[in-house]
Parts: sequence; structure tokens; C-alpha cells
Amino acid sequence: MAMPPTLGDSLNERMGGNRHSIDAAAAATGASPSELRDWKADLGTPREAQLAGIADYLGVDVAEVKRLVLRSQMRRVQREIRGGTAKRPVAS
Repeated sequence: MAMPPTLGDSLNERMGGNRHSIDAAAAATGASPSELRDWKADLGTPREAQLAGIADYLGVDVAEVKRLVLRSQMRRVQREIRGGTAKRPVAS
């Protein structure tokens, strides 16, 4: 059974389809390149003010972005439980 997509999965797919670099995708979403790298790896959480820009970039509504973010957070916790990654601070 396939896992539901996370924010990182969705960003990776959209960036590949659009052939966008980190810098281009960051500019399109209103994020810094380092923030976008964290989101792509499901290691960071966007701030509330960034959700609309991400939604526009992905072509979805803000509610869907929030679902994607929640799945990213769940995946991050699962990896931490399994010892797969070090804990990183989450932006609020």
C-alpha cells in the first residue's frame, strides 16, 4: 500500500515536473532555499504565513497543504522513533 504524499513528496514532484531549482521553487513559494530544502526532506514545517504561497505553487488549497504538512510531521516522527534521523527544531 502506497503511503499518502507528504509536503516533501508534493514539492519534489512539482519541482521535477516544472524543472525548478531549489532557488526557483523557493522564490515561487515565498521561502528561503534552506526552508525549502527542509520541507522537501520532510524535516521542517512552514509557518502559517507561508501556506498560501505553497498552495499556489502546488496548485492546491491551503487545507490540502495543511494535510501534507501533517503527513510530513508524522513521517518525521516515525523516522525519529526508528532512529533514522536526528531531531531538528520545527519552525512555528
